[in-house]
Amino acid sequence: MNYKRMSLSIILGLAICQGVFANNTPAKNVEDFDINSIEYIEEEVEIDLGFNTADYLPESFDPNTFYFNVNSVVYVEDSLIEEEDFTKYLPSGFDAYSYAKDVQSINYIDANDTITVDLDTNIFLPASFNAFAVN
Repeated sequence: MNYKRMSLSIILGLAICQGVFANNTPAKNVEDFDINSIEYIEEEVEIDLGFNTADYLPESFDPNTFYFNVNSVVYVEDSLIEEEDFTKYLPSGFDAYSYAKDVQSINYIDANDTITVDLDTNIFLPASFNAFAVN
């Protein structure tokens, strides 16, 4: 029993020492990587519209010049806007947020409904008329 305990203690001690000295490995000469050193190759895509766009632009057109000044926009204050009472155009008792009262008040279109028109179109067309004929 003593022999097993002693051998187990020695093996455990060696394993702990090996783990402690594992961090003392010499550092390799690793250069720091700089992401800004990567050169990107950008492919210039040329789009052919099929016509010369310069023909449709003014003579003094400069794409780098802003022709619109955002500060020139005039904003209307809310207090200046007059609110009109639209309830006078609605039926009495109108509630836009009300739900349907019963199932009969829901209107739906049934795909199986057939619509018959009592109109004979042949009397309005020439005798030799063919709608599928190719001219």
